[in-house]
Amino acid sequence: MGTDQQFKVRYNSGNLGDLLKHGWLVEIVRFLHRHKGGEPLRYADTFCGFADYGVHDEMAQRIRDRFHVLAFRRLQEPFLDRGRYAGSVTLAGLAAEGNLRASLFDANPEALASFPAGRAQILEIRSGYDILDSKDPYDLIFLDPYDDVWADCEKVLTRCAARLGHASILIFFPLKTEALWDFLAAAIERLGINCLRGFVKNPGSPLDGTCHFATLFMPGMSLNLGAVLGLFGELNIITDRVQALEANP
Repeated sequence: MGTDQQFKVRYNSGNLGDLLKHGWLVEIVRFLHRHKGGEPLRYADTFCGFADYGVHDEMAQRIRDRFHVLAFRRLQEPFLDRGRYAGSVTLAGLAAEGNLRASLFDANPEALASFPAGRAQILEIRSGYDILDSKDPYDLIFLDPYDDVWADCEKVLTRCAARLGHASILIFFPLKTEALWDFLAAAIERLGINCLRGFVKNPGSPLDGTCHFATLFMPGMSLNLGAVLGLFGELNIITDRVQALEANP
């Protein structure tokens, strides 16, 4: 494992949570890119992390040998060849075939400095959640907060729901206990949010950390329902593929 940015974050890159959220992210961006018909994809990532990370050899080999998600694998392979793992913004840009208009924020200035100057707009906000109060239209907002999201989880979900007239939203949740998945599902039901949910239980591998993982995709109101249902099917396949990695080969 390299002595670089990965020790400044609280996970090993390429873990089960990464594969879930980034597998979903790639398919969602590819879907929206097709939907836009060549127009730039407006993308906001306000817990953006680094452009890429060092990756443990065991993690890289698991992706190559066992994570059979072709679009994700194709985009990630050149990074794995160099002992790296592409982060969310990098993957989104590749999935949009370079046609991405990215707006970024991270509380860590070193993370923002990992992106080439002029490649993205750096947002002048105080918190990653502030994007939910912005009036600017986006095709996709990706939220990847730490586990402090649970302090105001239902409030965050409410703000997300209010934003769906002007953006689709993908949000990732680390869960310290399985009971939080039930709490999340109940909150979604109470709020009446149309979304797809994904959940992956952590088997306890040291490389995968200690949290379980959940994703929610809330499609924007402007998207065609039939097309979105097709995307939901692709996202469910990715969740199944990550779940298949819970057990050792």
